[in-house]
Amino acid sequence: MRLILAILFLSSTQFCTMLILPALPDIAAHFNLLDAAAQQVIMLYFISFGLSQLFYGPWTDTVGRRKVFITGQSLFLLGSVLCYLSYSVDMLALGRVLQGLGAGATLILSRVVLGSTMSGDKLKKALGSLAIAASFVSLLAPFIGGTITTAFDWQVTFLVFTLYVVLVSVVGFVVLPADKPAVRKLSVRSTVKDYGSLLANKQFTTAALFKWLPTVLFMCSGTYLPFALQNTFSLTAEQYGWYMMLPTCGLIVGSSLARVLQKNLSSQGIIALFWPLIVLSALIFQFYPTTLTSTLVAYSLFMIACGAYYPSCLQLVMAPFKSMAGTANALMGAIDMFLFSLIATYVNKYWVTDIPSLGSLFFWVSMLIGVNWLVMHSSEVKALGKTREVTQP
Repeated sequence: MRLILAILFLSSTQFCTMLILPALPDIAAHFNLLDAAAQQVIMLYFISFGLSQLFYGPWTDTVGRRKVFITGQSLFLLGSVLCYLSYSVDMLALGRVLQGLGAGATLILSRVVLGSTMSGDKLKKALGSLAIAASFVSLLAPFIGGTITTAFDWQVTFLVFTLYVVLVSVVGFVVLPADKPAVRKLSVRSTVKDYGSLLANKQFTTAALFKWLPTVLFMCSGTYLPFALQNTFSLTAEQYGWYMMLPTCGLIVGSSLARVLQKNLSSQGIIALFWPLIVLSALIFQFYPTTLTSTLVAYSLFMIACGAYYPSCLQLVMAPFKSMAGTANALMGAIDMFLFSLIATYVNKYWVTDIPSLGSLFFWVSMLIGVNWLVMHSSEVKALGKTREVTQP
């Protein structure tokens, strides 16, 4: 039941992220926005999404899950209704901000309901299943969003999502157990101290970078490609949703392979195994003639790597910090969504102007991922050597 609940919580944040992407060009046209301006409105969701997790994580560790869920879903639902009723770009932006503030709660809870009650192989399997479920949602969301946008309009997409938020709210309210009395009060001072200790912890930062760095690529490509593909190849929103099913199938492939490989490989080993796919994706984007096929193949390779990285990164972060699962996940998610959303916004504005420039971005970020892996591996080798010295007579 915990795994089903985690999947349901995560699916609401996934749908909120992916469902609207095919409608971006329609939203820009409706409000007479430049492409970059429309992308920035969407990025407001990621920014508020990230910041909210800084509060929800420690709050979950102190007061429990039910209160956090009710608060988050209330904001989520209000934001979704505002987006559906939007008659101005400011109203749409406010709705996306409120959606982000609410989504932070369900993302944290999707991990905490697993990380706080499971460990070892059981946690690995659960995270693998969660990643596969998230991949299926990512596969369906662009198709559903594109179909609705083409058949009706972009606002109906938000109506459909609002109904889904209501469903998740009802199920979560019924299933989540009542909170036990708080063991300790939420203290700003202790929270800041906990965050500082995590940021100073090399094990945490190197593990989290395997989530943060691919996020830059995902956000930049996810907000740029709807405009690039629909404008360059004259695709409708529905056609874009259909074509995006191929790359998002890569998420399912990657997460499924990671779940199989985790029996014999460590999370660090899985990350190393799938890293060349990101490099290959970068080279195709940058040097191969820009066609619809080459773009989809390159993006698919990247998504396979993302599918494998997601459960591996969560395992690397959650296993060593089980006692503060909410806080650790909150910090990783906040930096992931807030800081790297800002970075992606400016990268798209000043760097990504065409598919080859997107490829150059992929290449340099893949190099950073490779360097980060070497740093982590070197630290583990040193730690293992010290352990052997101590244990040897």
